[in-house]
Amino acid sequence: YDAKVKSILNATQPGERVCELTGEKWVMDEEEIGWYKKFNVPPSKRSPLTRMKNICGFFVMYQFWYQTHPETGKKFITVVHPASGFKALPDPEWFGNDYSSVTRDIDLEVPGLDMILSLQKEIPFPGTKFLKEPINSISLASLGDVNSYFVMACRSRNAFYSADALDIEDVAEVSMSTQVKESYHVVQSHRIYKSNFILESRDCITSSFLFDCHNCEFCFGATNKRNRKYLWFNEQLSKEEWERRMADVNLSSSSKLEDYRRRFHDLMVEQAIWPDNFGEKCTNVIGNHVNNATDCSYVFNGLDGPFRDLHYCTYCYGNSYDCVFVGAPVSANTCYYTNTPVNASRVKFSHFTPDCQNVEYSSYCFNCENCFGCVGLRYKKFYIFNKEYSEEVYWNKLDEVKCAMLDRGEYGEMLPLSFAPTYLPDGGGPMVYMMKNEELEKLGGTIYPPDSEGASGVIGDVGEMKTVDDVPDRIDDMGDDWAGIPIYDPEYKRRFAYVKPELGFYRKLRIAAPRTHFVKRVLNLIMEQGSAIFFETTCGKCKTSVITTKHKDYPSRTIYCRTCYLHYLEQHG
Repeated sequence: YDAKVKSILNATQPGERVCELTGEKWVMDEEEIGWYKKFNVPPSKRSPLTRMKNICGFFVMYQFWYQTHPETGKKFITVVHPASGFKALPDPEWFGNDYSSVTRDIDLEVPGLDMILSLQKEIPFPGTKFLKEPINSISLASLGDVNSYFVMACRSRNAFYSADALDIEDVAEVSMSTQVKESYHVVQSHRIYKSNFILESRDCITSSFLFDCHNCEFCFGATNKRNRKYLWFNEQLSKEEWERRMADVNLSSSSKLEDYRRRFHDLMVEQAIWPDNFGEKCTNVIGNHVNNATDCSYVFNGLDGPFRDLHYCTYCYGNSYDCVFVGAPVSANTCYYTNTPVNASRVKFSHFTPDCQNVEYSSYCFNCENCFGCVGLRYKKFYIFNKEYSEEVYWNKLDEVKCAMLDRGEYGEMLPLSFAPTYLPDGGGPMVYMMKNEELEKLGGTIYPPDSEGASGVIGDVGEMKTVDDVPDRIDDMGDDWAGIPIYDPEYKRRFAYVKPELGFYRKLRIAAPRTHFVKRVLNLIMEQGSAIFFETTCGKCKTSVITTKHKDYPSRTIYCRTCYLHYLEQHG
């Protein structure tokens, strides 16, 4: 294999390329060729954007489905959609099993991806992906949830409908945020208390409708403000006048709440200034929402760091470095064209490989080393297609398999989306890269109705089904008898129901009950942070060139370079 790929790389020259799937043109430069040489892989035939769409198409984002237990017949909640063709088990059962007995013999005449897919269809997925067992909660990928409903990848208490949020309490609809309490609808914000509809803000209390505000309180409608009080849609008021206007505010009415949301959107369009990167402590970085990073390019959502030498990466965490084309590297290093390597090193073309080293074309393997084409293994070494070999035999067999896959044109691209166990239209492709169903299908994905094969379960008595138009305008007109009643969302084409504690939360915060399916609400919440699609534009002030990311809700927003943005804050913040 080494000789074959060396010959290919020696013949590779910089220049324009055309994506084999989309027809998109891009320039393969010396830096990109250097990555191929570093990872000892053939050049990709797909554009960088197509590669990232493939990788992030595996992201769950926010999904809850019912699966039927293969033995007991009981329903349980999982990220694995039953129509995906893949099975799942609750985590305790999955981790109590050993799937190394499910193997495939090497057959160089059979495509390697076909053999891996056959393993993945036979071996179930761990259905809940708990990192810490939740308490009295409906949650997936829990980091430690208590008394929470439908939260994903959270550490929460008394929370509803939230994703990727830490240390949140008494909240609903929170995403990509930390330390949020007694608040509603918060995105990409930190240390928020008793506030609603907050985006890209820090250290704010008792406020609503804020964008890019720091250390503000008693504000209602504000953009790009620092250390301010008593603002009313960016108008400075006295304490008395602000309180007089606030006395007339009624967010517990759905119709009036929507009026304020529209007014805030208009304020954002007319007055908000967006920096090219909502990040801090960055040196030589092209990215957005990236913190504590050095020498990185095209990175989206680098939450904590430190990050070093990351290129084309999204949703990065921990001490991650030397990764190229990676989705969700978590304290990972030296990984290439792969998704969710957690505490992992030297992983390629794989999906979810916690604590693995030198693993390729594998999925849901834990604490494995020197494995190729494996599924569902734990604490294993020298396995190919789930079959164990001696160390000497392993390296010889591995070389044969990689040569055969390289000759067929298989080796060198990420697992296709036919390997994804989730409902792709609600996954990372559309949410992070604004993909359409046609693009998902080009990458191997299958589109099916979300409710197929009982994935949404049964909510109450179908004969009592109501529509969102039946929901009272005012939360005060909704008693606990509304809990559990199935409501049809015609736009999302799915049913949902309120739960009793949720209605109590809305009454406490004086917020109108939302009229959209909770999954759609959280997906919209996630998209409020913008996409990971980078593009070049000019600073709205000095006209210098900047690189930033597209935003579905604000496609024509005013973007400033870092220098002009900071100067604007000094003058107007």
